[in-house]
Amino acid sequence: MAIFPSPVGAMSCLMRSPVANFSIDLIVDFFRAPKCEQCSGNRGIELQLQRGQAIFAAADGVISFRGEVNRTKYLVILTANNRRITYGKISVSNVRAGERVFAGQQIAESGESLYFGIRQVVNGVVQYLDPMVYLAENRSSARRAVLISDDLTSDWSGLASIKNSSNSQC
Repeated sequence: MAIFPSPVGAMSCLMRSPVANFSIDLIVDFFRAPKCEQCSGNRGIELQLQRGQAIFAAADGVISFRGEVNRTKYLVILTANNRRITYGKISVSNVRAGERVFAGQQIAESGESLYFGIRQVVNGVVQYLDPMVYLAENRSSARRAVLISDDLTSDWSGLASIKNSSNSQC
């Protein structure tokens, strides 16, 4: 396992906030890179929220996991660039494993808090990434959201057809 708090590819990957009105004040536990795979740390960020708050897809992708781990509900989005965006401590989800999602689409509702993490596998090595590097609200040069058509008659046969340039590198 390797930890990369400020990955080189982050500047080309702009993710949407997982919640509306995101601010640094919502974070109760910041990313802390563990020194080893079993060492303590925080492999994402923890947000303090109101129960039932809408949770949004941070990037386009496919739901690769929806389920419980140790009685905690999780969703994982697999992006076109093989990053996995994890949402933990959700209360309700309206998406299923295998379903395509788009940045900004509501995918769940929160419990009283939300775990938000990003990881990737490079040459068989898991790399945990600091989500704050990817969030638009954390960048002074952030671009505004890109609107996409809600016309679902288009061909959505694969991730290559997803046309949202603001996070196509995620």
